[in-house]
Amino acid sequence: MEGSMQRLKRRLTECLRCSAVVISAVVPAVLAVLAMLAVLAVPGPALAQSDGFALTGVSFNFTNPGARARGIGGAFVAIADDSTAAIANPAGLAYLQRELTIEGISDEERVPVGQLTQGGIEVESVPLGEVVTPLADPFRVRAASRSRRLNYASLLLPVQRFRLTLGFYYATLADIEADLEVGPGVLCVRGDGSVSLPGAGEPCRFDFLDPTAEAPDIYFGQQVSYSLQTRLYGAAVGYRVSDTVAVGAGVAAARTTFDGRALQLREAYGSDDVVQTTRVDDTDLVYSLGVLYRGDRLGLGLCYRSEAIHPTKNAWLDTAGEPLPNRTAPVGTLAVPERLAAGIALFPADAWVVSAEVDWISYSDVLAGMQPFNPTARADAADVRYQISDVEEYHLGVEYSTFAQRRGWSVRLGYWRDRTHLPWVQERWSDPSDPDDALRARESLVRARFDDAVDHLTAGFGISGPHARLDLALDHTDDAGVDVLLSTVLYF
Repeated sequence: MEGSMQRLKRRLTECLRCSAVVISAVVPAVLAVLAMLAVLAVPGPALAQSDGFALTGVSFNFTNPGARARGIGGAFVAIADDSTAAIANPAGLAYLQRELTIEGISDEERVPVGQLTQGGIEVESVPLGEVVTPLADPFRVRAASRSRRLNYASLLLPVQRFRLTLGFYYATLADIEADLEVGPGVLCVRGDGSVSLPGAGEPCRFDFLDPTAEAPDIYFGQQVSYSLQTRLYGAAVGYRVSDTVAVGAGVAAARTTFDGRALQLREAYGSDDVVQTTRVDDTDLVYSLGVLYRGDRLGLGLCYRSEAIHPTKNAWLDTAGEPLPNRTAPVGTLAVPERLAAGIALFPADAWVVSAEVDWISYSDVLAGMQPFNPTARADAADVRYQISDVEEYHLGVEYSTFAQRRGWSVRLGYWRDRTHLPWVQERWSDPSDPDDALRARESLVRARFDDAVDHLTAGFGISGPHARLDLALDHTDDAGVDVLLSTVLYF
């Protein structure tokens, strides 16, 4: 009995020493991470301006980094075997060794904008009225954007004794800079209450003797410029529960800036040009949770990342940059949406990996807190609610590798489908002669819901030696062009 008590005391003492070692090893790292995030979370000064129209017209995209992941179509949550697991699925960090990763990207975008226009109009004065005729059929404006940037950097530090790996990283979720021009257009408001967006050569005629028969409602052209950046500064940890199961968690400071300017071209219609601006310059904390099962022939992964909420600062200005009197510039919010990813990976042979993934992204939250600009000087001007639909992304990829002691090469092919997530308006209205209803009717037409699929074809190549690995990925779409990702991994 006495021997059993002595053995129990020794085990308790060993456990206490082990706990002390764990605390002394992990707590300073955690405190350092929290201190770093606390500094990063302090909002910076508002130095520039942006735009209400651009904010409701931008196609917001928030894509995970990773050249290897992109090469297999982004189907990575059930694999998560490089440092980008810190974002894709932090549980995967638990199986990784010490490494340093740097990734760059050349990003080319040509995306539709949440606005329909006829590209211009002709206005003709006639006896007792006027005729307004669109120059083209209604079409959706597109914005082109190019970016070359540091896309991802990370440092992994395994603590093998405690079956965990710490990761510290920088990542770019969004980087868009674009200019676009929206030509003026016209809606025909008829006496029966209907409103239509006419095609080329279909005039709207206003007659002073019968103003209820039909009336053209001209909306102004706009010159828009905007930029959107969202960057993550974070830390994550993966813990190996067993040889086949791992869990992980991460926290990051999400730094988002949005700058733009929409010049409304009113001078040609007897009014002064005006500028709408919106500014986002803020940092919010996001967290992620992941779980990974990695068997001999099957892998399963699940990861959730929370949203970031950022306040917007809006203004109405004249062309000299001075605030306009009697114009309300509301304060709202812009959200970087939350993301849930679930995937499966099959390992039919040592050299092959086949992976599939579905991502649910709550784009509906992006503009949920945005308050619209009041269109007139009236304090009771109608509110118009801008919306974005939630989307599911579908990812599929295959990889063939030949490795021995980290020496070898890989080839990858992939596909992923992204649903269009443009802002849209669907407002109820009944009387187009009422200014508030007229606004609702107009916005419901020129910002009508647009639902389409964007198909991405991807390819990648990787080569590795005992101390370094190089990965290249290409992501092609018919409309947006080709993204090129190049990453370097150093083992030490």
